[in-house]
Amino acid sequence: MRKWYAAAMAALGLAVLLAVPGAAGAGAGDTARGCERHFDAAVADFDAVFLAKDLPKVMAYYHDDAVQIGSNGAYRKDKAAIQANFTGLFTYDFTATFPEVKKHVDGCRGATLVVDFTLAIPSVGFKQHFYNALTFVRERGKWKIILDVSSPLPVV
Repeated sequence: MRKWYAAAMAALGLAVLLAVPGAAGAGAGDTARGCERHFDAAVADFDAVFLAKDLPKVMAYYHDDAVQIGSNGAYRKDKAAIQANFTGLFTYDFTATFPEVKKHVDGCRGATLVVDFTLAIPSVGFKQHFYNALTFVRERGKWKIILDVSSPLPVV
């Protein structure tokens, strides 16, 4: 009886492992890679909505307690001040590039992203170059920017 019971339990265990995709061998590394892929997708979407000047969608990526420090030292202490900054920017036709310089995703908890940001508003002869460092937290399955800091660089 014991042999039959052990064989039945082993067969049941194998059936469960085969029926649940990824259950066999799924570990913390798989979860972390999944979170990194989710982070990368969120960043790609954030970039797209920024370039589309979609203010509500851009602001949805900012945490309720977000802080922003601009490349000129302007301190925006809350989401309303950050939104006001983007509202002004989005009135212009601008171009922007922001290739990734450095990224670190800390499992499913947080992430930092540094981009080499160049912003140009040709109609007013404005061009700015800066590193933009974004700190993200993951809250209720969504990546949110909690700190947005820019450091000026020479315009090239």
